[in-house]
Amino acid sequence: MPTLVLNGTELTFEILQPKLKFEGERGRLKIAVKNPYLDYSDVNRTVILEDLEEWIFAMRRLLAGAYAKVYSLSFDKAGVAVDLYPYMSAGKETSRTERRENDCVMALRLLMRSEDKKTFLGGVYTLLLHRKDIEIFSDGLRKELDESYPKFVHGKGEVVFVGVSPLGYKGCSYWYLDETGTKNAKIALKKGDFVWVRMGKHQTEQIVYVDQVRFFPKEFTPYDPDTVKRVIRVATENEVAAVNPSVAIE
Repeated sequence: MPTLVLNGTELTFEILQPKLKFEGERGRLKIAVKNPYLDYSDVNRTVILEDLEEWIFAMRRLLAGAYAKVYSLSFDKAGVAVDLYPYMSAGKETSRTERRENDCVMALRLLMRSEDKKTFLGGVYTLLLHRKDIEIFSDGLRKELDESYPKFVHGKGEVVFVGVSPLGYKGCSYWYLDETGTKNAKIALKKGDFVWVRMGKHQTEQIVYVDQVRFFPKEFTPYDPDTVKRVIRVATENEVAAVNPSVAIE
């Protein structure tokens, strides 16, 4: 991902291409922090790919106003911890709309590792990313994960799940079971499509954007196919235009 400049500090957080003998669901990171007082670089930090998915998902939910209080994540193997701070108003409960329209903050805490890469040092370096930075950061991680580990991102199997976002947002990846296709369902939906689903505590039927399409074997799915929410059907171009004319069909 491109280097971010945060109040004079350059941050590089890169998902590296897998080695020839890639095993399991682990990836590698390059982390670099540089400013007038620090020049730190660490290559080959191990990260669980599911953790990266969870982090990207959490950042997009923060931007969409889903969190009403601080939400924290910790990735011990990578030496990374994250605190996500939504917009808050002192003494007042905020609505999701207010949280979407105002600033939010992600505190990214990096545990520094020794030069021999064998142990972590006692120090923790914290960087604060605001809304625009979080958007750039999450988009960059999503793109790198998709490009570096396509087999992980797309998966293999006959059960199809799609990650979706409400119109006007991308990257939230609320997961739904997709049974809109036939036995050859792999051609039914793709990233950029729009579908009807029931979303939220009131189960409101609405058109949403497809962020991801993932395939799983029957014996290993992220959610129970018998109880998980399902895609109702694919939205037509006219339906999408009627709800949000500014959204272009990709």
